[in-house]
Amino acid sequence: MNPVRGTRLAGACFRLGATGLVLLASGGCGSSKPWTYEHEHSAARLLCQEASQRITSLQRYSFDLPLPYRQAQCATSSPGFYLDKRRDELSVGTSGVFTYGNIQVTASALYMKVNSFLDGRADGLLYPKQAFLEDLLARQALPSHTGIKPSRLDWVSMQGYQCLRSYERWEGTAVGILEDKVKYWCWEQESGLQQPFYVHAGQRLPLGSKGYDLDQVFIVPFFQSLRINPLPAPVLAKARADLQGFCAHIKSRYDQNLRWGDDYPDKRLTLTHLHYCGYDVPLPDLRAPLPQARAD
Repeated sequence: MNPVRGTRLAGACFRLGATGLVLLASGGCGSSKPWTYEHEHSAARLLCQEASQRITSLQRYSFDLPLPYRQAQCATSSPGFYLDKRRDELSVGTSGVFTYGNIQVTASALYMKVNSFLDGRADGLLYPKQAFLEDLLARQALPSHTGIKPSRLDWVSMQGYQCLRSYERWEGTAVGILEDKVKYWCWEQESGLQQPFYVHAGQRLPLGSKGYDLDQVFIVPFFQSLRINPLPAPVLAKARADLQGFCAHIKSRYDQNLRWGDDYPDKRLTLTHLHYCGYDVPLPDLRAPLPQARAD
């Protein structure tokens, strides 16, 4: 569907997959009141109430949210503060409405996520750092990869933690929006967990305007306030069991010759995952070129 034509329909709503934007015509598609909930495994709270306090609801760490979130107005369409207790993950965001011709675009203007991967369900959590980078590059080089490829990948040190930093930028000329994002995967030795933790910060703004320096305004203050918690033995035991449970699930699918996500013909991504899970499988070279088909 053409994004511009689609939004001329009264009340029409649809998503642009690359950025998760929601395009609205004059009728709108969102709720008119903020909503919150508190469940055993998840919670949604008002960002304007939570951001002024130190974040202590995650198990692995505590930190202060950066200043733009502490100054956020109470939203009228979403809470802005989302907690996944199983993953030990926090997502925060502020809403923005962007106008481009006769189109209105509603999206998170500022967004940030912190994730411990306590449920063990992510790629590369048991990998050495260099193998983690090579696996990330190999996944992004897949022909089926549809995400935004980073324009930069660097190893950096943040408050003593070694981190892999990724920078992404996307310009949506059809809707007049610029989006950029920084991502960090960082390794620490204080919590007792094997897997890295993850933090990203991003912004969407009208094309041609100047936004925040994401590193200086969001990432640096986050790390300056970050405190890692040594985790109790039961939490560590469950995290390790969840990691191995995910490994066993992938091994079961491999043994049955079932597909697990997108991969290369030689199954290098799956084999690498299983190798670092501890299974007796060969360790492939993630950087190796694929063999060329022979002509008859």
